Amino acid sequence: MAQALKKIRKAVIPVAGKGTRLLPLTKVIAKEMLPLGRKPVLEIVVDELVSTGITDVMFVISESKSSIPVYFMAYPGVDVSWTVQSEQKGLADAVLCAEEYVAGEPFLVALGDSVISQFGPRHPTSRVLDCFENTDAQSVIIVQKTPRAESHRYGMVHPKRWDGNERFEIDLLVEKPAVEDAPSEYAIAGRYAFDPCVFEFIRKTPPGAGGELQITDSIGLMLADGRPVWGVPLMGEEIRRDIGTFPSYFEAFMAACLSDPEFAAIASTICSREQKPE
Repeated sequence: MAQALKKIRKAVIPVAGKGTRLLPLTKVIAKEMLPLGRKPVLEIVVDELVSTGITDVMFVISESKSSIPVYFMAYPGVDVSWTVQSEQKGLADAVLCAEEYVAGEPFLVALGDSVISQFGPRHPTSRVLDCFENTDAQSVIIVQKTPRAESHRYGMVHPKRWDGNERFEIDLLVEKPAVEDAPSEYAIAGRYAFDPCVFEFIRKTPPGAGGELQITDSIGLMLADGRPVWGVPLMGEEIRRDIGTFPSYFEAFMAACLSDPEFAAIASTICSREQKPE
């Protein structure tokens, strides 16, 4: 019975951000709906969730992004709903907007502006769900090994211990630390599983980095209260790409084109032509 209570079937996708670093494109299209090859970013994320067994998705949108749920209303394999985050006060606040939808169940959070590549028969997010269901975890986070020089851009975690397997316990999280304060090289990579108790800790979370309510800080409060938190590292060729800036968007777009089963050869030829001689 306890195992059944940890089965995750719902996902929350925060997409209310303004995308100011991608202006002027985001004047007319939400950054989450920018194309990566043949699909919008957000469709790739939803396909990922469906492949892992998620059956219900809630988008946390701003008032200007009502076109997002409309796009997915008849999407195969998933029931879609949405709620409006009236003021963008941080990721923790966006998650809190979904409390009524979650209705006391464990749930997944997937950032709508991040895609994670799959190499192998199962998506890395499947390992998050497995870890949540089969350990004592009340939160599970995908993490990616990242140069310490970039730690100021991410939430960073410290493994309590790790033997090189598919998961490890976490004993410390720091949101956007200075290089010298980074607890490790593992950055949070945009996928989280939560026990519904997380809402209790979000309500206790003070404003953090950027004056916003950071979900990293909420998870830190969970740790301080003795709640188990686990990490699932991306491995091998698995990589998270976010769509927050033009360089990261261009990289993600090229990667999507080069992995397209029909047009990869064309994309590769174009890239070769555009390379400048050394």
